[in-house]
Amino acid sequence: MQADLESLSLPELAERLEAMDDRRTPVGWTPDDAVERATIQRVIVAMISAEPREGAAALPCGVPIQLRSKEQTREARIREVRPGGLLVETDHTWVVGTHVDMHLRGEGWDDHGIRARGVISRVDAGTVLVSVAAQPSDAHERRLTRFLDELLRHRAHT
Repeated sequence: MQADLESLSLPELAERLEAMDDRRTPVGWTPDDAVERATIQRVIVAMISAEPREGAAALPCGVPIQLRSKEQTREARIREVRPGGLLVETDHTWVVGTHVDMHLRGEGWDDHGIRARGVISRVDAGTVLVSVAAQPSDAHERRLTRFLDELLRHRAHT
């Protein structure tokens, strides 16, 4: 099944994940659905954590985010979720290599929001690409999976 999923684009994976929301029962996922959902999430995390690929399909997004480094905290907006990271619109200048906490807050999330870590990997006029690949650990992967899952769900319902 994973080989089949790996051939799909990021928008196709997100659509498939979203379609599964209707199959959740009041007590949770069926075992088969839980396995499929976890597999889709792993493929999405792997795709977003991979090296950027020119021409790869991206997911448009418009979700507000807060980027925080040791020196500053800035409001921004995720423009795209794409293979290689998150393209974030910002009016502030960032430096390549800066480690940032990404914080989703607001309506639809709990009081503490949803967090993940990344590194600024590219800076263009008005945007930065935040790579999520530089922090390999089980805890980071769990936070990133939750972050992306909530981001994709929120993006689809806004």
